[in-house]
Amino acid sequence: MTATNVRVQMQQRRDTAANWASANPTLLSGELGYETDTSKFKIGDGSTAWNSLAFVPGFAISAYPLATADIADSAITAAKIADGVIANAEISSTAEIAVSKLGNGSARQLLQTDSSGTGVEFASNIDVPGTLDVTSAATFDNNVTIQGDLTVNGTTTTIDTTTLVVEDKNIEMGAVSTPTDLTADGGGITLKGATDKTINWVNSTDAWTFSEHLNIASAKEFRIAGTKVLDATSLGAAVVASSLTSVGTIATGVWNGTPIATAYIADDAVTAAKLADTAVTPGSYTVSDITVDAQGRITAAANGTLPDADKIIEGNTEAEVVDTGADGHFKVTTEGSERIRVGPAGQIGIAGANYGATGQVLTSTGSGGAISWTTPASAGATGGGTDAWALEHDNTITTTYTIGSGKNVISAGPMTINAGATITVPATSIWRILD
Repeated sequence: MTATNVRVQMQQRRDTAANWASANPTLLSGELGYETDTSKFKIGDGSTAWNSLAFVPGFAISAYPLATADIADSAITAAKIADGVIANAEISSTAEIAVSKLGNGSARQLLQTDSSGTGVEFASNIDVPGTLDVTSAATFDNNVTIQGDLTVNGTTTTIDTTTLVVEDKNIEMGAVSTPTDLTADGGGITLKGATDKTINWVNSTDAWTFSEHLNIASAKEFRIAGTKVLDATSLGAAVVASSLTSVGTIATGVWNGTPIATAYIADDAVTAAKLADTAVTPGSYTVSDITVDAQGRITAAANGTLPDADKIIEGNTEAEVVDTGADGHFKVTTEGSERIRVGPAGQIGIAGANYGATGQVLTSTGSGGAISWTTPASAGATGGGTDAWALEHDNTITTTYTIGSGKNVISAGPMTINAGATITVPATSIWRILD
Protein backbone atom coordinates (compact mmCIF):
# COMPACT_ATOMS: atom_id res chain seq x y z
CA MET A 1 0.00 0.00 0.00
CA THR A 2 1.37 3.29 -1.02
CA ALA A 3 1.84 5.74 1.81
CA THR A 4 0.02 9.03 1.52
CA ASN A 5 1.19 12.16 3.19
CA VAL A 6 -1.61 14.36 4.51
CA ARG A 7 -0.77 17.79 5.64
CA VAL A 8 -2.90 18.79 8.67
CA GLN A 9 -2.90 22.17 10.36
CA MET A 10 -4.37 22.07 13.91
CA GLN A 11 -5.84 25.14 15.54
CA GLN A 12 -6.69 24.85 19.27
CA ARG A 13 -9.45 26.63 21.19
CA ARG A 14 -8.16 30.04 22.20
CA ASP A 15 -9.28 33.25 23.90
CA THR A 16 -8.08 35.86 26.33
CA ALA A 17 -7.73 35.01 29.99
CA ALA A 18 -10.63 37.29 30.89
CA ASN A 19 -12.98 35.74 28.36
CA TRP A 20 -12.04 32.19 29.48
CA ALA A 21 -12.76 33.16 33.08
CA SER A 22 -16.07 34.79 32.12
CA ALA A 23 -17.30 31.83 29.99
CA ASN A 24 -15.85 29.21 32.37
CA PRO A 25 -16.40 26.27 29.97
CA THR A 26 -15.66 22.58 30.64
CA LEU A 27 -13.07 21.24 28.13
CA LEU A 28 -13.41 17.78 26.70
CA SER A 29 -11.01 15.15 27.94
CA GLY A 30 -7.65 15.89 26.24
CA GLU A 31 -8.94 19.13 24.67
CA LEU A 32 -6.54 22.11 24.84
CA GLY A 33 -7.53 25.64 25.81
CA TYR A 34 -5.05 28.44 25.09
CA GLU A 35 -4.87 31.96 26.64
CA THR A 36 -3.71 34.26 23.90
CA ASP A 37 -2.60 37.05 26.20
CA THR A 38 -0.63 34.93 28.72
CA SER A 39 0.71 32.13 26.44
CA LYS A 40 -0.52 29.56 28.99
CA PHE A 41 -2.84 26.64 28.32
CA LYS A 42 -4.91 24.01 30.07
CA ILE A 43 -5.89 20.45 29.10
CA GLY A 44 -9.44 19.40 29.89
CA ASP A 45 -10.51 16.27 31.74
CA GLY A 46 -14.12 16.31 30.59
CA SER A 47 -15.55 17.31 34.03
CA THR A 48 -13.60 20.24 35.55
CA ALA A 49 -14.68 23.78 34.63
CA TRP A 50 -12.07 26.18 33.31
CA ASN A 51 -11.65 28.32 36.43
CA SER A 52 -10.98 25.19 38.54
CA LEU A 53 -8.68 23.53 35.95
CA ALA A 54 -4.90 23.91 36.48
CA PHE A 55 -2.56 25.22 33.81
CA VAL A 56 -0.05 22.81 32.32
CA PRO A 57 3.09 23.16 34.59
CA GLY A 58 6.45 24.37 33.22
CA PHE A 59 4.91 26.30 30.38
CA ALA A 60 6.39 29.73 29.52
CA ILE A 61 9.45 29.30 31.74
CA SER A 62 13.09 29.04 30.81
CA ALA A 63 13.66 25.59 32.27
CA TYR A 64 12.19 22.99 34.55
CA PRO A 65 12.76 22.63 37.49
CA LEU A 66 12.63 26.38 38.10
CA ALA A 67 15.77 28.38 38.05
CA THR A 68 16.33 31.28 40.40
CA ALA A 69 15.83 33.66 37.55
CA ASP A 70 12.34 32.26 37.01
CA ILE A 71 11.25 33.18 40.59
CA ALA A 72 10.13 36.77 41.01
CA ASP A 73 11.29 38.70 44.00
CA SER A 74 8.90 38.29 46.98
CA ALA A 75 6.98 35.56 45.13
CA ILE A 76 7.63 32.95 47.79
CA THR A 77 5.36 33.65 50.75
CA ALA A 78 5.20 31.59 53.90
CA ALA A 79 2.08 29.89 52.58
CA LYS A 80 3.97 28.67 49.46
CA ILE A 81 6.63 26.85 51.47
CA ALA A 82 5.41 23.35 52.27
CA ASP A 83 6.43 21.85 55.54
CA GLY A 84 9.31 19.38 55.22
CA VAL A 85 10.24 20.27 51.65
CA ILE A 86 13.62 21.57 52.83
CA ALA A 87 15.11 19.49 55.60
CA ASN A 88 17.23 21.07 58.28
CA ALA A 89 20.16 18.88 57.20
CA GLU A 90 20.00 20.41 53.73
CA ILE A 91 20.44 23.94 55.07
CA SER A 92 23.86 25.01 56.18
CA SER A 93 24.20 26.55 59.58
CA THR A 94 25.53 29.63 57.84
CA ALA A 95 22.92 29.63 55.08
CA GLU A 96 20.88 32.75 54.58
CA ILE A 97 17.59 33.33 52.85
CA ALA A 98 17.42 36.69 51.18
CA VAL A 99 14.57 38.83 52.47
CA SER A 100 13.76 39.63 48.85
CA LYS A 101 12.70 36.00 48.41
CA LEU A 102 10.05 36.39 51.13
CA GLY A 103 6.57 37.74 50.47
CA ASN A 104 6.25 41.46 51.06
CA GLY A 105 4.60 42.66 54.25
CA SER A 106 2.97 46.04 54.88
CA ALA A 107 4.73 49.25 55.86
CA ARG A 108 6.20 49.23 59.37
CA GLN A 109 5.49 45.51 59.94
CA LEU A 110 7.95 43.30 61.80
CA LEU A 111 8.99 39.70 61.14
CA GLN A 112 8.09 37.39 63.99
CA THR A 113 7.39 33.74 64.66
CA ASP A 114 3.80 32.73 64.22
CA SER A 115 1.50 31.69 67.08
CA SER A 116 2.62 28.06 66.86
CA GLY A 117 6.32 28.98 66.84
CA THR A 118 7.00 26.87 63.71
CA GLY A 119 6.93 29.59 61.11
CA VAL A 120 7.62 33.25 60.57
CA GLU A 121 5.31 36.03 59.46
CA PHE A 122 5.14 39.74 58.93
CA ALA A 123 2.89 41.23 61.58
CA SER A 124 1.56 44.66 62.57
CA ASN A 125 0.57 43.46 66.03
CA ILE A 126 3.68 42.26 67.83
CA ASP A 127 3.25 39.94 70.79
CA VAL A 128 6.16 40.02 73.23
CA PRO A 129 5.80 37.08 75.65
CA GLY A 130 8.43 38.45 78.03
CA THR A 131 9.47 41.93 79.07
CA LEU A 132 10.09 44.62 76.49
CA ASP A 133 13.02 46.68 77.70
CA VAL A 134 13.47 50.06 76.03
CA THR A 135 16.64 51.66 77.26
CA SER A 136 16.05 55.00 75.56
CA ALA A 137 13.05 57.17 74.72
CA ALA A 138 10.34 55.39 72.76
CA THR A 139 8.03 57.10 70.27
CA PHE A 140 4.74 55.57 69.14
CA ASP A 141 3.40 57.00 65.90
CA ASN A 142 -0.16 55.82 66.42
CA ASN A 143 -2.57 54.60 69.08
CA VAL A 144 -1.26 52.49 71.96
CA THR A 145 -3.51 50.06 73.80
CA ILE A 146 -2.35 48.53 77.10
CA GLN A 147 -4.42 45.53 78.14
CA GLY A 148 -3.06 45.39 81.69
CA ASP A 149 -2.13 48.02 84.24
CA LEU A 150 0.19 50.89 83.37
CA THR A 151 2.75 51.78 86.01
CA VAL A 152 4.89 54.90 85.57
CA ASN A 153 7.86 55.21 87.85
CA GLY A 154 9.13 58.77 87.63
CA THR A 155 8.79 62.24 89.02
CA THR A 156 6.86 63.84 86.15
CA THR A 157 4.29 62.45 83.74
CA THR A 158 3.70 64.67 80.71
CA ILE A 159 0.62 64.18 78.53
CA ASP A 160 0.90 66.28 75.37
CA THR A 161 -2.62 66.01 73.98
CA THR A 162 -5.63 68.21 73.24
CA THR A 163 -8.23 66.14 75.09
CA LEU A 164 -7.64 63.68 77.92
CA VAL A 165 -10.40 61.06 78.06
CA VAL A 166 -10.56 58.84 81.16
CA GLU A 167 -13.13 56.06 81.22
CA ASP A 168 -12.84 55.56 84.97
CA LYS A 169 -15.21 57.82 86.92
CA ASN A 170 -12.97 58.19 89.97
CA ILE A 171 -9.50 59.72 89.95
CA GLU A 172 -7.33 59.20 93.01
CA MET A 173 -4.56 61.62 93.92
CA GLY A 174 -2.12 61.50 96.78
CA ALA A 175 -2.39 57.70 96.89
CA VAL A 176 0.68 57.18 99.07
CA SER A 177 1.15 54.15 101.26
CA THR A 178 -0.27 55.92 104.34
CA PRO A 179 -2.43 58.87 103.28
CA THR A 180 -3.33 61.56 105.85
CA ASP A 181 -4.68 65.10 105.73
CA LEU A 182 -1.09 66.30 105.97
CA THR A 183 -0.04 64.33 102.88
CA ALA A 184 -3.15 65.66 101.10
CA ASP A 185 -2.39 69.30 102.05
CA GLY A 186 -1.94 71.40 98.91
CA GLY A 187 -3.08 68.62 96.59
CA GLY A 188 -5.43 69.43 93.74
CA ILE A 189 -5.56 70.62 90.16
CA THR A 190 -3.68 73.52 88.58
CA LEU A 191 -4.68 75.06 85.24
CA LYS A 192 -1.92 77.17 83.77
CA GLY A 193 -2.85 80.66 82.59
CA ALA A 194 -1.66 84.22 83.06
CA THR A 195 -1.94 83.15 86.70
CA ASP A 196 -2.43 79.64 87.98
CA LYS A 197 -6.10 78.61 88.33
CA THR A 198 -6.18 76.14 91.20
CA ILE A 199 -8.44 73.84 93.15
CA ASN A 200 -6.50 72.77 96.23
CA TRP A 201 -7.16 70.98 99.50
CA VAL A 202 -5.90 73.17 102.38
CA ASN A 203 -5.46 71.26 105.59
CA SER A 204 -5.43 74.32 107.84
CA THR A 205 -8.93 75.33 106.75
CA ASP A 206 -10.10 71.75 106.29
CA ALA A 207 -11.62 72.74 102.94
CA TRP A 208 -11.22 72.76 99.20
CA THR A 209 -10.00 76.19 98.11
CA PHE A 210 -10.72 77.72 94.69
CA SER A 211 -8.51 80.47 93.40
CA GLU A 212 -11.16 81.74 90.95
CA HIS A 213 -14.88 82.48 90.75
CA LEU A 214 -17.44 79.71 90.48
CA ASN A 215 -20.08 80.31 87.80
CA ILE A 216 -22.79 77.68 87.68
CA ALA A 217 -25.21 77.32 84.78
CA SER A 218 -28.64 78.93 84.66
CA ALA A 219 -31.35 77.14 86.67
CA LYS A 220 -28.72 75.35 88.78
CA GLU A 221 -28.27 75.81 92.54
CA PHE A 222 -25.92 75.24 95.46
CA ARG A 223 -26.97 72.41 97.78
CA ILE A 224 -25.79 71.12 101.14
CA ALA A 225 -26.70 67.54 102.03
CA GLY A 226 -29.08 67.52 99.07
CA THR A 227 -30.93 70.66 100.19
CA LYS A 228 -30.92 73.87 98.18
CA VAL A 229 -29.25 76.79 99.94
CA LEU A 230 -28.78 79.30 97.12
CA ASP A 231 -29.56 79.92 93.47
CA ALA A 232 -29.16 82.96 91.24
CA THR A 233 -32.12 84.83 92.73
CA SER A 234 -33.08 83.34 96.08
CA LEU A 235 -32.05 81.55 99.23
CA GLY A 236 -33.31 78.04 99.79
CA ALA A 237 -36.39 77.56 101.94
CA ALA A 238 -34.28 75.71 104.52
CA VAL A 239 -32.15 78.83 105.19
CA VAL A 240 -34.05 80.24 108.16
CA ALA A 241 -31.26 81.71 110.32
CA SER A 242 -28.72 84.41 109.62
CA SER A 243 -26.25 86.67 111.40
CA LEU A 244 -26.76 89.55 108.95
CA THR A 245 -26.42 93.00 110.54
CA SER A 246 -27.54 94.96 107.48
CA VAL A 247 -29.24 94.28 104.19
CA GLY A 248 -29.94 96.19 101.01
CA THR A 249 -33.36 97.06 99.70
CA ILE A 250 -35.89 94.29 100.29
CA ALA A 251 -38.29 94.51 97.36
CA THR A 252 -40.69 91.67 98.17
CA GLY A 253 -41.19 89.00 100.80
CA VAL A 254 -43.16 88.05 103.90
CA TRP A 255 -41.99 89.18 107.35
CA ASN A 256 -42.15 86.19 109.71
CA GLY A 257 -39.82 87.54 112.36
CA THR A 258 -40.36 89.33 115.67
CA PRO A 259 -42.87 92.20 115.32
CA ILE A 260 -41.12 95.49 114.58
CA ALA A 261 -41.27 97.76 117.59
CA THR A 262 -42.37 101.39 117.31
CA ALA A 263 -38.83 102.57 118.05
CA TYR A 264 -37.58 100.98 114.84
CA ILE A 265 -40.14 102.74 112.65
CA ALA A 266 -39.13 106.26 111.61
CA ASP A 267 -41.58 109.10 112.07
CA ASP A 268 -43.77 109.56 108.99
CA ALA A 269 -42.30 106.34 107.53
CA VAL A 270 -45.72 104.78 107.04
CA THR A 271 -47.30 106.72 104.21
CA ALA A 272 -50.78 106.21 102.82
CA ALA A 273 -49.27 104.05 100.08
CA LYS A 274 -47.93 101.65 102.73
CA LEU A 275 -51.34 101.06 104.29
CA ALA A 276 -53.11 97.99 103.07
CA ASP A 277 -56.30 98.56 101.15
CA THR A 278 -59.58 97.73 102.85
CA ALA A 279 -62.87 96.76 101.30
CA VAL A 280 -64.00 100.41 101.42
CA THR A 281 -64.31 102.06 98.01
CA PRO A 282 -62.29 105.32 97.89
CA GLY A 283 -64.34 108.50 97.48
CA SER A 284 -66.57 110.98 99.30
CA TYR A 285 -69.58 109.85 101.31
CA THR A 286 -72.67 111.95 102.12
CA VAL A 287 -74.46 111.46 105.45
CA SER A 288 -72.33 108.32 105.60
CA ASP A 289 -72.69 105.22 107.69
CA ILE A 290 -69.08 104.49 108.79
CA THR A 291 -67.55 101.52 110.67
CA VAL A 292 -64.14 101.96 112.36
CA ASP A 293 -62.01 99.12 113.83
CA ALA A 294 -59.80 99.20 116.93
CA GLN A 295 -56.87 100.53 114.92
CA GLY A 296 -58.88 103.47 113.68
CA ARG A 297 -59.21 102.10 110.14
CA ILE A 298 -62.45 102.66 108.26
CA THR A 299 -63.64 99.16 107.42
CA ALA A 300 -67.05 100.02 105.95
CA ALA A 301 -68.75 103.14 104.60
CA ALA A 302 -71.98 103.85 102.78
CA ASN A 303 -73.85 106.96 101.66
CA GLY A 304 -76.86 108.01 103.71
CA THR A 305 -79.76 110.45 103.06
CA LEU A 306 -80.20 113.79 104.78
CA PRO A 307 -83.52 113.96 106.61
CA ASP A 308 -86.10 116.23 105.00
CA ALA A 309 -86.47 119.31 107.20
CA ASP A 310 -90.18 119.38 106.31
CA LYS A 311 -90.78 115.81 107.45
CA ILE A 312 -91.10 113.92 110.67
CA ILE A 313 -90.36 110.27 109.92
CA GLU A 314 -90.57 107.28 112.17
CA GLY A 315 -90.34 103.92 110.42
CA ASN A 316 -92.98 103.81 107.69
CA THR A 317 -95.02 106.68 109.12
CA GLU A 318 -94.45 110.37 108.46
CA ALA A 319 -95.95 113.82 108.81
CA GLU A 320 -94.95 116.27 106.08
CA VAL A 321 -95.47 119.92 105.30
CA VAL A 322 -95.57 120.35 101.53
CA ASP A 323 -94.94 123.85 100.18
CA THR A 324 -95.94 123.90 96.51
CA GLY A 325 -97.14 127.47 96.24
CA ALA A 326 -100.93 127.73 95.98
CA ASP A 327 -101.34 124.08 96.91
CA GLY A 328 -99.36 124.05 100.12
CA HIS A 329 -100.67 121.46 102.50
CA PHE A 330 -99.96 119.19 105.46
CA LYS A 331 -100.36 115.44 105.17
CA VAL A 332 -100.12 112.38 107.35
CA THR A 333 -98.92 109.04 105.88
CA THR A 334 -99.09 105.63 107.55
CA GLU A 335 -97.67 102.38 106.14
CA GLY A 336 -96.62 104.22 103.01
CA SER A 337 -100.07 105.59 102.10
CA GLU A 338 -101.40 109.13 102.63
CA ARG A 339 -104.37 109.09 105.00
CA ILE A 340 -105.31 112.70 105.93
CA ARG A 341 -104.51 116.02 104.30
CA VAL A 342 -105.12 119.63 105.39
CA GLY A 343 -105.45 121.69 102.24
CA PRO A 344 -104.35 125.28 101.57
CA ALA A 345 -107.77 126.64 102.60
CA GLY A 346 -107.96 124.49 105.70
CA GLN A 347 -110.12 121.85 104.08
CA ILE A 348 -109.81 118.22 105.16
CA GLY A 349 -108.77 115.66 102.51
CA ILE A 350 -109.09 111.88 102.65
CA ALA A 351 -106.37 109.73 100.97
CA GLY A 352 -105.02 112.75 99.13
CA ALA A 353 -106.84 115.83 97.83
CA ASN A 354 -110.27 114.24 98.32
CA TYR A 355 -111.97 117.09 100.15
CA GLY A 356 -115.55 115.75 99.75
CA ALA A 357 -118.63 117.73 98.66
CA THR A 358 -120.66 120.43 100.36
CA GLY A 359 -122.72 118.99 103.15
CA GLN A 360 -120.81 115.71 103.36
CA VAL A 361 -119.44 114.48 106.61
CA LEU A 362 -116.59 112.14 107.59
CA THR A 363 -117.94 108.71 108.39
CA SER A 364 -116.03 105.95 110.16
CA THR A 365 -116.22 102.38 108.90
CA GLY A 366 -114.96 100.93 112.14
CA SER A 367 -111.59 99.97 113.56
CA GLY A 368 -110.57 98.01 110.48
CA GLY A 369 -111.43 100.52 107.73
CA ALA A 370 -110.63 104.02 106.57
CA ILE A 371 -112.92 107.04 107.05
CA SER A 372 -114.84 108.38 104.06
CA TRP A 373 -116.98 111.29 102.98
CA THR A 374 -120.75 110.57 103.13
CA THR A 375 -123.94 112.59 102.65
CA PRO A 376 -126.02 112.51 105.84
CA ALA A 377 -129.77 112.09 105.90
CA SER A 378 -131.74 115.37 106.36
CA ALA A 379 -131.76 116.27 109.98
CA GLY A 380 -134.85 118.52 109.88
CA ALA A 381 -137.40 120.50 107.82
CA THR A 382 -136.37 123.25 105.50
CA GLY A 383 -138.19 125.95 103.60
CA GLY A 384 -137.98 129.49 102.33
CA GLY A 385 -136.54 131.98 104.68
CA THR A 386 -137.07 130.75 108.16
CA ASP A 387 -139.87 128.46 107.19
CA ALA A 388 -139.26 124.79 108.05
CA TRP A 389 -142.10 122.88 106.56
CA ALA A 390 -140.47 120.44 104.05
CA LEU A 391 -138.23 117.41 104.42
CA GLU A 392 -136.25 116.88 101.25
CA HIS A 393 -134.49 113.63 100.30
CA ASP A 394 -133.13 111.88 97.18
CA ASN A 395 -135.57 109.74 95.24
CA THR A 396 -132.84 107.45 93.82
CA ILE A 397 -130.90 105.01 95.97
CA THR A 398 -127.41 104.20 94.50
CA THR A 399 -125.66 102.71 97.50
CA THR A 400 -126.42 99.63 99.57
CA TYR A 401 -127.74 100.53 103.00
CA THR A 402 -128.94 98.71 106.12
CA ILE A 403 -131.61 100.38 108.29
CA GLY A 404 -130.66 100.37 111.90
CA SER A 405 -132.20 97.62 114.03
CA GLY A 406 -135.34 98.88 115.85
CA LYS A 407 -135.52 101.94 113.59
CA ASN A 408 -138.37 103.01 111.29
CA VAL A 409 -137.88 104.95 108.06
CA ILE A 410 -140.37 107.07 106.03
CA SER A 411 -139.62 108.00 102.41
CA ALA A 412 -141.75 109.98 99.94
CA GLY A 413 -142.36 108.04 96.78
CA PRO A 414 -141.83 107.17 94.19
CA MET A 415 -138.29 105.77 94.94
CA THR A 416 -135.84 104.16 92.53
CA ILE A 417 -133.26 101.60 93.72
CA ASN A 418 -130.42 101.31 91.22
CA ALA A 419 -129.07 97.91 90.18
CA GLY A 420 -126.36 96.79 92.55
CA ALA A 421 -127.79 98.71 95.48
CA THR A 422 -129.58 96.82 98.27
CA ILE A 423 -131.66 98.19 101.17
CA THR A 424 -131.75 95.84 104.14
CA VAL A 425 -134.65 96.23 106.66
CA PRO A 426 -134.09 94.32 109.90
CA ALA A 427 -137.03 92.41 111.44
CA THR A 428 -137.38 95.00 114.18
CA SER A 429 -137.50 97.91 111.70
CA ILE A 430 -140.09 99.35 109.24
CA TRP A 431 -139.54 101.29 105.97
CA ARG A 432 -142.62 103.02 104.59
CA ILE A 433 -142.81 104.78 101.21
CA LEU A 434 -145.64 107.33 100.89
CA ASP A 435 -147.09 108.17 97.46
